[in-house]
Amino acid sequence: MVVPSAAGREMAPESLPLGIIPTVDMSAPCGELARRLVRACAERGFFKAVNHGVPPRVSARMDAAASAFFARPGQAKQAAGPPDPLGYGSRNIGANGDVGELEYLILHADPGAVARKAKVIDKDDPSRFSVAVNEYVGAVRHLACRVLDLLGEGLGLRDPTSLSRLISAVDSDSLLRINHYPTSRSSAADISTKGIGFGEHTDPQILSLLRANDVDGLQVLLPDGHGGGDEQWVQVPADPSAFFINVGDLLQNNMILF
Repeated sequence: MVVPSAAGREMAPESLPLGIIPTVDMSAPCGELARRLVRACAERGFFKAVNHGVPPRVSARMDAAASAFFARPGQAKQAAGPPDPLGYGSRNIGANGDVGELEYLILHADPGAVARKAKVIDKDDPSRFSVAVNEYVGAVRHLACRVLDLLGEGLGLRDPTSLSRLISAVDSDSLLRINHYPTSRSSAADISTKGIGFGEHTDPQILSLLRANDVDGLQVLLPDGHGGGDEQWVQVPADPSAFFINVGDLLQNNMILF
């Protein structure tokens, strides 16, 4: 379902209207920032992070490395698969609701694992790929840990770092997933009736940090934030300079327990 784009708004003291994606400025003072993050996660479970500290050059290098890989011939890309569960895959990406053309690369967010996979991803210069990916993963991991530490403070946890320690180690279960949606060969009618991409789903992990190019496509189901049961599908306005952060099932369940 596609609805008109809703502009993000900086979290304010009053409740946000239904269908608005909160924007959180990560450069705000820590106490205020912790409160805003808790509120965004509790009321919406999804927010836009700006001034997040991930350098644009790091994101640009990651984008260039990904684009170079997906531009390679199919046989060369298949050498990096199959996705069992890590590696290269295409088309059939999951269970019900996943349609259209899609290819993806799933990597363990561990420098050693990335370096090993880089030997088949970029045989000419494996370090070119691994350096770009590991630099990006390190910057995004730092952002994720900062968000979790601030949530720990805002929730009043005895040890505010207890959440971030789950992902701070390089050998954690963190993953990097790079999705590529090729230009569709379907007609406009097929696209409008069938849709393209992932079906409706939740993320099982703690957090998902999402970044895309300047093409709209991501949609989220936002609650009203008041416990009234109202929900609305919202088109997420594309912003390559921002990260969109989604609360995963594990963190959601823990926040309920807290």
